[in-house]
Amino acid sequence: MILRKKKKRSGILVSAALRVMHPDLYRAGIKTQVQLGEWATQYQLEDMCHHLKHWASVFNVVSVICNRRSPPHRDPKCRPEAFDIMTTAGVYHPVIMDFMNLGIKFLYDSGSMLASSCCLVRHHMHVQQGSWIVTAWYMRDSIHNFVGTPRTDYAKYGNVQRSDPVEKKDV
Repeated sequence: MILRKKKKRSGILVSAALRVMHPDLYRAGIKTQVQLGEWATQYQLEDMCHHLKHWASVFNVVSVICNRRSPPHRDPKCRPEAFDIMTTAGVYHPVIMDFMNLGIKFLYDSGSMLASSCCLVRHHMHVQQGSWIVTAWYMRDSIHNFVGTPRTDYAKYGNVQRSDPVEKKDV
């Protein structure tokens, strides 16, 4: 029960982060979940309906990786324009997440969250010692295709909406 609550909290957190980073993908994830629920209801798949009601993320897949190193790889079953979000927890020595084809390395301490197109970005990490968990949240292309969710555009920095600064008034 405790693990289920933590997974739900983590799902809400990564969904909120995606809402800020890639609003169109966030909406596509919601649309996919709704359409999948309608399909499950139509075919009276009660177990699936139950699990979809309790799934707290716009992502449709989560992988939990415990105390394993990650060899250099890409995730070809995901949409290239989609973001995967990876979070860490545990007690371990500092780790580096290497986005190899971009030439970028990130300090990947416990409690970190990284997002990227893991279909396009070759990445890996290696932990020598410690106890740690990585959760990788992503969207399977096949699930979006199954329910007919259109592809989103790539996230662009120019899509960020800024609010007007509040004018300072003399008091």
